[in-house]
Amino acid sequence: MNTLEIQNIKSHFSNVLNHYNNLKKRFVDASNELESLNIQLIELKNKINSLNMESSIIYFFEVKELLSSVEKNIFDLDGDIVNPEPPINPPVEPPVEPEVVIPTIGAIELSITDKKAFVSSKTISDSQNRITQVTYNLKTSVRNTIEQKTTTTPGETLAFSTILTPGDYIVEAIFSYRGAQSLEQITKLSNTATIKDEPIVPPTDGRVATLKLSSDQSWGNGFSAAIELISHTDRNYGGNWEISFDSPASGLSQWQINSSKTGNRISITSGSDWSGASHFNLGPNGTFKIEGINGNGAPFDIKVASNATLNGQPINLIINGETVEGGGTNPDPPVEPEVPTVNFPERLPLVGATDVEAIYLNGDNTQLLGTVSIPSLNIHTEYAVYINGFKSFIKPVEFTRRASMVNVSLEVASLPLLTGNNTVQLVFAGKNASTITYYQTNILTIKKESTGNSKKSLIGYWSSWGGNGPTSYIDLEETPSEYDTIVVSFIEHANDYLTPVFDPEASKAVTKAQFKEKVARMKAKGHNVIIAVGGQNGVFHIKSDSDKEIFKNGVINIIEEYGFNGFDVDLEGQSAQNGTSHVVQAIKEIVEYFRAKDPNFIYSMAPEVAYLISTGFGSLYIDLIRETKHLITTIHPQYYNAPGTGVYPFDGSGVAIDCKNQARFIPEFTEALIKGHDGPAWGGQYAQLFPIGPIPEEILAIGLPSGIGAAGTGAINDMNIFVEAWREVQRRGYSNVKGFMTWSIDWDKYHNWQFKNALAPLIK
Repeated sequence: MNTLEIQNIKSHFSNVLNHYNNLKKRFVDASNELESLNIQLIELKNKINSLNMESSIIYFFEVKELLSSVEKNIFDLDGDIVNPEPPINPPVEPPVEPEVVIPTIGAIELSITDKKAFVSSKTISDSQNRITQVTYNLKTSVRNTIEQKTTTTPGETLAFSTILTPGDYIVEAIFSYRGAQSLEQITKLSNTATIKDEPIVPPTDGRVATLKLSSDQSWGNGFSAAIELISHTDRNYGGNWEISFDSPASGLSQWQINSSKTGNRISITSGSDWSGASHFNLGPNGTFKIEGINGNGAPFDIKVASNATLNGQPINLIINGETVEGGGTNPDPPVEPEVPTVNFPERLPLVGATDVEAIYLNGDNTQLLGTVSIPSLNIHTEYAVYINGFKSFIKPVEFTRRASMVNVSLEVASLPLLTGNNTVQLVFAGKNASTITYYQTNILTIKKESTGNSKKSLIGYWSSWGGNGPTSYIDLEETPSEYDTIVVSFIEHANDYLTPVFDPEASKAVTKAQFKEKVARMKAKGHNVIIAVGGQNGVFHIKSDSDKEIFKNGVINIIEEYGFNGFDVDLEGQSAQNGTSHVVQAIKEIVEYFRAKDPNFIYSMAPEVAYLISTGFGSLYIDLIRETKHLITTIHPQYYNAPGTGVYPFDGSGVAIDCKNQARFIPEFTEALIKGHDGPAWGGQYAQLFPIGPIPEEILAIGLPSGIGAAGTGAINDMNIFVEAWREVQRRGYSNVKGFMTWSIDWDKYHNWQFKNALAPLIK
């Protein structure tokens, strides 16, 4: 049920009521029958007036059924009523009603001007004036309605208010007309109209492309960097490209590319990763970005590359924003800002900040409200919100009364608070011609009460394609009852690396219809059945608003088609090519779309260890957690497949621990996630500050392999190690940790259900 459905049923009721009033005037002698109908209509009107988005779907269908019944009674009465007085003269044959001439519509014309849509109906034939209303639904190419317009004048041109992004659009027109016995409808589609992406203007120097190298992680004899290649021609390179440049580095490595060095020249070619999936196609005026390329044998600086070429042709070369001599000229040199860039730090305290007046908490403990006076008229457009010392999110500044007074209003429920006392502080920025001055509010303490023994969960990934290696396919309905949440794997990409696809028939064990029935039955038994996007083969290249819409609408359609009651993110780093903003926004909009319908809709994620503790592996999950932490149901990180990526223990020993030592890694990594940093190393200093900040233990579950074979590192068959690690987590005081996730249910069956047999009793 959505707002359009409610609007349609209210419009339907208005037409039925009008027909009733006309009928009452014509047949005044049939008062008893009409009075009975009048009572029903009053009752129906009250029900419809109380119908809203919070109404249950059962109530919605009751109202719809009652409306159909009343409509039928009115039309039956219309045909049955005769004059009760006997005729004095011989009966006269009643006049023959003219045959209903159904209206015809020639075409629906959709046009787009200045990113706005206009629609009109052409060549309408309605000789009996039967059309009562026309409803126009503006839709995307995947048939998602984005705006609706209604008119009682069929021939007029209507303008939609939505500002359109690049993509294809179509209008569905619904004509309501009076038929012989009831209101009827004619549905007709318009032409497809397209908004194209704005073309990339090539540089004037004629070079075919620009290569950008950037890094903020350089050490004595090596670095981690990202490369971005931007094409300036109409040529489609596809996967047939080679980037070369001179460099003092001894070599480059990254699992999704091939790199070699001959003499002083390094060459990078497109290739396939270990799974065989191809990556980094370069189309006309296209671009791609490769994160996390490691270099050895030289520090990263302006001399790390020169004389760059693409397939042997010279290209522009820019290193950390600076054009390299011998690498061509910058086609679009950056304009130096007049004042320094505002950069809110990831963690407080902020040295040298100026204190300003207090914010305060209102009486119902739901909002932070206040007015902050800042002694600078030129205030930056945003301010940062810090929870427990970590930057949580950015908010736009809202001015009140006069320019130096800033209004503050935050929903406490949306703040990522931990159990116990939490600190909240805001930081603003003022600008003048040469400097940035930071202003910070007082520290406010908010206490979040413990939920006690919060509801625990056993989460298992379920393989839709038919098992993993030696494991076999498991019927969805054979999943043990201990697994309260089943994560169906995976939504993957189509050939365009944009369109989400899911095929339960890949296993050759079930049809789509049968699978939908199984999902419904498992939900009826009390399981959550959710769908994961990504995995090894689900790589999405989301680079624009139009890409975001394709991805978002595709995921929404799959979830609605199969009836899943949740969405899990298991994307790899390359799914955030050209930055993370579009994929983060898409995921946020997907969750908000379903939460509006079901407040209990599940939103979870399964980041690898490296994604949570370092930006060197890409910032997808860092940005995703920061932007959507208030929406997350569960974060179940993969405590495996991370050799060499560890945390420092909280005993101060200074020796890092990784997943090869699960007995110690599980409690140490769990505590690190909850505190927002790993343990103190020598001198009492934190060895690593987690860029994601603290994770509330109520949404944190421990992700582990079901047994040997389920993962490369971190997989064991001695479940007592997992059991004791859980008990250590409890001994450290983290009793609200949510439970366990495992890859995977079929691996658990392969190992005679050792995982669920050992761990389910700890949390159930």
